Amino acid sequence: MIYLLYVFFIFNGISGKIQGTVRDDHTGEPISYADVILLDTDIGAATDDDGNFFILNVSPGIYTVEVSYIGYQTKHIDQVVVEINQTTRLSITLREAPIEISPITVTGIMPTIKKDMVGATYIVRKSELAHLPIDYTMGLVAFQPGVAHSDTAIHVRGGRATEVQYMIDNFTIIDPQTGDLAISVSRGIVDEVIFLPGGFDAEYGRAMSGVINLITSFPTDKLRTTAYAKTEKIMPLYYDFGYENYRSSIHLPISKRLKGFLSLDLMRTEDWDPRLFKLPHKRRDDYSLYGKWLFAPSGKFTVALSGARSRTQFDRYNTAWKFNLDHYRSDMRVGDLEALSISYLPNTRYLFNVSLSRLSSQRVYGVRQDESYGPFDNFSFQDYTTLEWPDMSIDNPFGIYYPIFYSVGDYPEYQDKSSLVLKANVSTDLQIHRYHELKAGFEYTRMKFDNFTYFVSDPQHQLMDEYHYAPTEYYWYIQNNIDYEGLYAKIGCRYDYFSSDVEGIEPKSIISPRVGFSFMVTEKFLFRANIGRYAQPPLYDQMYSYYNLLPFPSYITEEGFLPLVGNPNLGPEKTISFEIGLQGEVRENLLATLNLFYKDVADLIGTRLVPWTPHNYVEYRNVEYANVKGVEAILEFATSVFAGKVSYTLSWARGTSSYAEDIYFWYFVQDPEDTTPPPATEYWLDFDQRHRIFVQGIITLPLQTQMYLFGYFGEGFPYTPPGPEGKYEERNVERLPFQKQIDAVISKSLKLGRFSFTISAEILNLLDHRYEIAPHFPATPYENIDPGDFTTYISLHSNYYSPGSDLNHDGLITPYERYTSFLALITASDDWISAYTAPRRARIGVTINF
Repeated sequence: MIYLLYVFFIFNGISGKIQGTVRDDHTGEPISYADVILLDTDIGAATDDDGNFFILNVSPGIYTVEVSYIGYQTKHIDQVVVEINQTTRLSITLREAPIEISPITVTGIMPTIKKDMVGATYIVRKSELAHLPIDYTMGLVAFQPGVAHSDTAIHVRGGRATEVQYMIDNFTIIDPQTGDLAISVSRGIVDEVIFLPGGFDAEYGRAMSGVINLITSFPTDKLRTTAYAKTEKIMPLYYDFGYENYRSSIHLPISKRLKGFLSLDLMRTEDWDPRLFKLPHKRRDDYSLYGKWLFAPSGKFTVALSGARSRTQFDRYNTAWKFNLDHYRSDMRVGDLEALSISYLPNTRYLFNVSLSRLSSQRVYGVRQDESYGPFDNFSFQDYTTLEWPDMSIDNPFGIYYPIFYSVGDYPEYQDKSSLVLKANVSTDLQIHRYHELKAGFEYTRMKFDNFTYFVSDPQHQLMDEYHYAPTEYYWYIQNNIDYEGLYAKIGCRYDYFSSDVEGIEPKSIISPRVGFSFMVTEKFLFRANIGRYAQPPLYDQMYSYYNLLPFPSYITEEGFLPLVGNPNLGPEKTISFEIGLQGEVRENLLATLNLFYKDVADLIGTRLVPWTPHNYVEYRNVEYANVKGVEAILEFATSVFAGKVSYTLSWARGTSSYAEDIYFWYFVQDPEDTTPPPATEYWLDFDQRHRIFVQGIITLPLQTQMYLFGYFGEGFPYTPPGPEGKYEERNVERLPFQKQIDAVISKSLKLGRFSFTISAEILNLLDHRYEIAPHFPATPYENIDPGDFTTYISLHSNYYSPGSDLNHDGLITPYERYTSFLALITASDDWISAYTAPRRARIGVTINF
């Protein structure tokens, strides 16, 4: 079934504001009741007694503003740029004209420095998005200051990956049960990305480190279609990871009042997380559908419907399963987002919004059936009741039994988890005074979570966890934006409430005040600072997982399995964040920014041992903390030949746990019989990257060709080396080698009648530098291995005979053959391929617009 997504675009937070003053050109006196109109729209205002005007709810874009008054020459201001969540300020003068004369036209100049931003704000615009060498939409902030990549996760300013809020047009797309993205969307529908790494407004919740807001395309007044294709199958075998991406979109202007936009995206790759070479069982197939319809019956009402559906499914690779990958884990997630929104603008100073949204997702993982799948076919999974306990055996290419490779059995877990999130939101934006803009909102959320987990805990027993809960959340916020001459301040407060829907557990709530201000020291130099509390409820999976099974069956203790159990009494995680920023135009086309930040993070989710009868278990608790501090420096510059940006981030991230399950896997899984509580020791977090530099640039080449360069240079992440006898002792005391990579995109545009073509060549890892991203401890098969330990001959009729060890295929395995095969097996366990980044890769892309 094809789902059309209908989402409201023009609502509080996805629009901008125009304000200004109209004065007499000769006397400087304000002109009252002058008309201010945005040409080709129904939007306009009249100046007040002091010559001031305010126009709220202006869609992002470029406008021509017409200003007129009887007895004065009409003036047109071209190239007036309106951006999301920002104010465009105009200072307009009119010249007296006793007789009617033609309007005068001037060009608006977009200021380099804007005082609205009381916290660091980075905007990735459409012109830049089109050439970013990024495969997945949520990685579009990859080259922004404060961002660190650890494996496939994004960390902002030293925070956990779960501390980042992802949104589409101000609608959250995070599954509150698992913390995963509920849906994914095509890069082709994104007009710009707003990235807030700190100091964000009171309207943003469930985020402690950052907010990533994808702003989608706005339906146009003209029929437009786009087709796009990109592939890397032009590369030789060892450099072809099978990546292909196809997408198309169309703008449908049914009438002046009704406009639509539809998009389809297909992506396929044979290795979705490339390393040194292409590895098996890493296929990924994605599709996403998106649609938006906007109906504006008048200048006062706007109704919008929008919707998206996506499916992501992929296989996983694990060296321990390399000889049994068809029985290893695969994942599938299907998600939908639908919303209806209505905005009402009774006048240009008051805006009211009502929106309803529905977000649903289903995540399934287990052993998938070995079948042929089309682009829209979902994985089908093996019946969980047939899963067999995984074990080691001689059934491997070396014919040796050794506890390294799972060669028989299945991945022992099947899970089907679904979430339904229903939201009703009311918000308002009121220009109550020349200096005061008041924003307020209330949102109520009703959720429904269903989970079924089947776990083969040992060869004879299975563990099933099934739960169904319907928790609720609501929040309200209020914020006063004060705009007084060179000063701009935001003073806000947010209240969050959440209930676990577990009997006997009290609901939790938290108040989060936030204050920020900016001051224009000169026309070209800005000082800003902010302080605030940021909080987020725990993931609901951390409340419910295995909670209904207490007390556990006795066989769990007998097999040494120590389960990790949810805790419905978890409270919110909290961060107190400080930021100071300086921004100045050093000279024309050279902008410098410096940000200093400091964060104290408390009540982070961690795990602790719970003594219990008849046996112990491990429980989620609010017990961890972290401290993060750092500096961001950015230089933006432009010349006739080269334009770009260089950013440098220096940061320290230290705490007691890198992620919620850190202590559980580090201590309790390794030794479930050790009931000694691990010490709460501070260490450099897994994603602590001390130095990081991003370089972006555009070089203009002959024949109207452009080259886009992207450079990344960073210190390696910390890791824990094995101590004596293979035991891991002090955490993260060593660092991986220095990391660096340069990507390039060469683009050439052509026009043929009504068609325009863009041909691009994308080269990833231009210098073919492959750096270490995971600690690699080479296998040393000759140490502590005595050939004299292998004394047994194994005949063809023995149960221990395997052709893999019979090197000369004579039906008899000699001690020397067993010794040689054993060394080969140990060498095969060296996962050196997964420890390094991918080699140079090249792709060709073509875009056709009509």
